[in-house]
Amino acid sequence: MDDLLTVEPFGFFSRDALRAGWYLVWRQLIRVVPLAVGAVLIGGALSGLGMGILGAVVGGLGLCAASIWGALLIPRLASQWAVAHYGYPLTGQARVWWAIVWRVTIVAFIAALILTPLIAVATSFKGSVLGTLLTVVLGLANVAVAVLATGWAMSRVTAMQLSGLPVALLPLEPAPIVSEPTPLTSPAETVSFEAPVAVAAPAPLTMPVAVAAPAPVAIPVAPPPAEPAPQPARGPAATEGKRQCPKCGLYETERGSVIGWYCTICGWRETRR
Repeated sequence: MDDLLTVEPFGFFSRDALRAGWYLVWRQLIRVVPLAVGAVLIGGALSGLGMGILGAVVGGLGLCAASIWGALLIPRLASQWAVAHYGYPLTGQARVWWAIVWRVTIVAFIAALILTPLIAVATSFKGSVLGTLLTVVLGLANVAVAVLATGWAMSRVTAMQLSGLPVALLPLEPAPIVSEPTPLTSPAETVSFEAPVAVAAPAPLTMPVAVAAPAPVAIPVAPPPAEPAPQPARGPAATEGKRQCPKCGLYETERGSVIGWYCTICGWRETRR
């Protein structure tokens, strides 16, 4: 019976949740933020040239496109994270997006309720050093809560989809290649030698004796053993930090934090007992 994959969700205030959330957040921001900033700059430039309506339309459309792109990146990046850590992708982009978004929304709402008194205190000290310090601390706290909530939600969705999946038990080493023996019936691989033949009884000394010429005999000879096929050369740049796949012999392997080494070409995975 195949082993079953077990995935446990992360705790909310844990390093694993922080790293998982940061994996998604920074990959999302480096794509969405340049688009949003570019749309705002183009809209501002058009407004400065006297085309205020066109500038507002361009800026608004750019911000809408950035928001839609950011939403579409959530299930894609979450699936990439699941492959990197567990070796299996997530299925159903709409289901994954909703499962992550509603959890992050609830956490953000609870955090807003908790931080509202502190925000009121920071507002009352507006313009002072204490007010500025509280504003910065509260902003960092909101960012940390968003990252933790994202990583925690990703782990919950991954645990629901991947727990209970069978893990294929692959051989640790590939089977040796055995070449079939070459048949020894080729007519070209023959040698000839003279075999002695019987000589007739001697005639009287006064008569010459005729001896029949020996007939050649063909004996098959085994061909020389075939040399092993040359192995492809592996350069140091291709093998650095990689493990050779025992199934396909390539170095296109990655290492997950749970399943260990796995091959991105043939699907081999290291089995841990």
